[in-house]
Amino acid sequence: MTLAALISAYHEADDGGLRATLQVAGRSLVERQVRLALAAGAEPVVVVVERVTAALSAALDGLRAEGVAVVLARSAEEAGEAVHSSDRVLLVGDGLVAPEAVIARLVALDGPAILVVPDLRVDDRYERIDAQSRWAGLALIDGEMLKQTASMLRDWDLQSTLLRRAVQAGARQISVRGEAEDELPLVAETSEDLVELEERIVAGAHVRRSDWVSRYLLGPVERLATQALMPTAATPTALGLGAALLMALAGLAFAKQWLGLGLAFLLLSTPLDGIAERLGSLRLQGAKGPSWWGVLIPAISACVLLVLAHALADSRGWGCVALAGTVIAFTVALRIEAEGREVPGRLWLAERKGMTWLMLPFAIFNLWGSGLTLLAIYAGASFFWAQRHAHALAPPAPVQD
Repeated sequence: MTLAALISAYHEADDGGLRATLQVAGRSLVERQVRLALAAGAEPVVVVVERVTAALSAALDGLRAEGVAVVLARSAEEAGEAVHSSDRVLLVGDGLVAPEAVIARLVALDGPAILVVPDLRVDDRYERIDAQSRWAGLALIDGEMLKQTASMLRDWDLQSTLLRRAVQAGARQISVRGEAEDELPLVAETSEDLVELEERIVAGAHVRRSDWVSRYLLGPVERLATQALMPTAATPTALGLGAALLMALAGLAFAKQWLGLGLAFLLLSTPLDGIAERLGSLRLQGAKGPSWWGVLIPAISACVLLVLAHALADSRGWGCVALAGTVIAFTVALRIEAEGREVPGRLWLAERKGMTWLMLPFAIFNLWGSGLTLLAIYAGASFFWAQRHAHALAPPAPVQD
């Protein structure tokens, strides 16, 4: 059965505006809800509104501009028409911010289900179900229930009515208690409700770092830059494009024999793709597969290295070009050998960013040829290390008597 999502976006926030347009991690709350629903496999995603404010319109237009299909329902009837009777419908409460793991846990269930929290753990912003439990803001119902409810709703609140009908129909109740492994969903009524959550989201919006320079040198820069860019219109795609353009400028500078300027452009480009990945993670805009810049930038990097070697050949001999080709060959071979394998010490193996920063001290003392030699040795040693462990024979099984 198809999974659809129904997001309520009509309750007023206590400090003005709508709950749906409260800001979290630089974007409106409803944008985050839509992306969470999409990540769970929901299609269509229906947003139920009563009035479209300027902030809500901007949020929905921003989603559509990024290619996200959102169905806007101005009434319960329109919401019911947007889904099929046989659809499973993920009901998302107004103002709710829920962890992806909690949503995935609910969606994986068969049949109607309601996410609940113990009454003692939360306040009145969570709707009461009985003396012991309150609604945690997520429920799984069927399209037929939505259609029937929409046809008889009258002046009742759609979200609350669907919840009551699901309870009366005997929907399974799944409890979350907010333990370390079971993060509690948050129903936000004011901007202050989201301050602590935003700090946790920013702290958790990290990308696994598999190279030493990103982990120990660029990490703090990436975090600060991500926080600064969070409320802006900057996108991960723009940052990836910026990294590619800086590397192209580095190649032009090397071709003009402006070696110091070229290296400066390369160094400036190194944190940009990491910032793009962090920002995408923060806004739930991460690509399911490799990003286009993740594929393009290594190719540009190889071309830039060859341009640098060609520029150095006039004064230091054509051995520089051979060294550059050796670096590229070993780096490509290393990537192939290490792909999908656990290689001990992988953090310290040769890769683009680390080698760029290793060239800095050699550039300062005008020892470019020595720098290329070191990179060739580094790349070669990294390849043979990875190859040794990738093709190591498994220990023989013990002989049983």
